[in-house]
Amino acid sequence: ALSRPLDEALSLWKQLLENPGIPDVRSPEQTVTSLQLLASLYRLQAQPIQALESFLLLRSLCRRLGDNSGAAHALCQLARILLQLGCPSQAEVFLEELESCPGEAEGSE
Repeated sequence: ALSRPLDEALSLWKQLLENPGIPDVRSPEQTVTSLQLLASLYRLQAQPIQALESFLLLRSLCRRLGDNSGAAHALCQLARILLQLGCPSQAEVFLEELESCPGEAEGSE
């Protein structure tokens, strides 16, 4: 019951971000922050699958916005969650993607 508002928010973000391109929002930066917060709240509630979904949306939005740092952060978080779930081969996919992020691989976690 406590996660119902989060689930509704995740569903709305999915709908908004399902189309290619930059979504028509008032502030893309605030949208990025909202997705980061959503993913973090799911992690705090020990709901890793929903956190993964949120970070995937965040990665997608950051790429659309050209925010390499934000995309790298999302990739790190995706890999971290997958490692915690005992899925190292899936985490490796995101770590390899992180290495290809322009200018982010050297300074990332």
